[in-house]
Amino acid sequence: MRVLLVSDGSGGHLIPALQVAQALARHGVRPTVWYAHRPRIAALAERLSQTARAQDVEVAAIPLAASGWPEKLWHCGQLWHRAQQWFDAMSPEVVVGFGGWVSGPVLLAARQRGIGCLVHEQNVQLGRANRWLRPWVDRVAVSFEETQSALKGTPSFVTGLPVRQEIGRPRRAETAAWFGLDPSAPTLVVLGGSQGARAVNRLMMQVALIMTDSERQEWQIVHLTGAADESAVRAAYAAAGLRAWTAAHVAKVETLYAIADVAVARAGASTIAELARCGLPAILIPYPHAGAHQRANAQLITAHGGGIFMEESNATPKATLGALRLLLGDERVRTTMGLHMRAMSRDDAAERLSAAILRLAEEKSPGRPRPAAALSLSPEPAP
Repeated sequence: MRVLLVSDGSGGHLIPALQVAQALARHGVRPTVWYAHRPRIAALAERLSQTARAQDVEVAAIPLAASGWPEKLWHCGQLWHRAQQWFDAMSPEVVVGFGGWVSGPVLLAARQRGIGCLVHEQNVQLGRANRWLRPWVDRVAVSFEETQSALKGTPSFVTGLPVRQEIGRPRRAETAAWFGLDPSAPTLVVLGGSQGARAVNRLMMQVALIMTDSERQEWQIVHLTGAADESAVRAAYAAAGLRAWTAAHVAKVETLYAIADVAVARAGASTIAELARCGLPAILIPYPHAGAHQRANAQLITAHGGGIFMEESNATPKATLGALRLLLGDERVRTTMGLHMRAMSRDDAAERLSAAILRLAEEKSPGRPRPAAALSLSPEPAP
């Protein structure tokens, strides 16, 4: 059995696609992942791809140089042609899109041939590509129940958002020793996404200046800055007398969550899912130039009691420090919010989405053997 999964090249799209591909491979499926090559995160994408290839997943980067719609339309034609050739050679039973415009021509080519088509939406709000593709696919898999109201009758499944299996596993004491930090001290982790977040970096440098002496002595910080601000953030924390570990990137993001008591983060879908897996309360500062989807993610988490939502324009040093004092200074508040955040997690998301794919394959090609263990997990479509 063949399944093709198509993804944009950002971590938020690619990580779920690779996790589902690995789950399908464990059930005897031969999955192939196509993803858009993004130079800025090429190293991360290749590292994730190597792990997937070791588990019998075929992974191929799609080189793109599209900055405007004329170039994108040309690439759409090329992807359509590439998909048709691949379908002739491999005869897949299902094609799955994980967002981004690159999934459009491939899914439409599959639709033309009667191949099963499914898209997965990572965020609370449907992304542009998935909104456009919704009428042309057989199923929509969503990460949050709240998304289903926007699907206008398209059959859907709530599967959750697959995250890397190692998230939530490392032990705090071992991780603290690796960072050279105190495992018993209240610890803040600052996450700016795969490229860092300049506004968040500058905010935290200002917060360090107005902390009290006791806060500087009691708290400690682990901060992923991105390459541009690493030196400046490290110098600011040192000048403030804070115990801090800073780096542009980290290969094993699970170590950050292992030591964290509270996070300051953007509100991308993968970050939200990882925070939920770890039951980690967070101050969420959505990226304001990514449409409204990060804002919707943050608002949902806040409505469920798992975090504090702050618009970037309102995230002043004073307001941010006040939120940190609430969370780092009161273990009961931290614990309660952490439990609410943990309740948002669906730990079997990759298996549930794999099962939905297999069920669609059964509908398209009835009678062919399917892995019973996977099919038993499959949710029924929402009415």
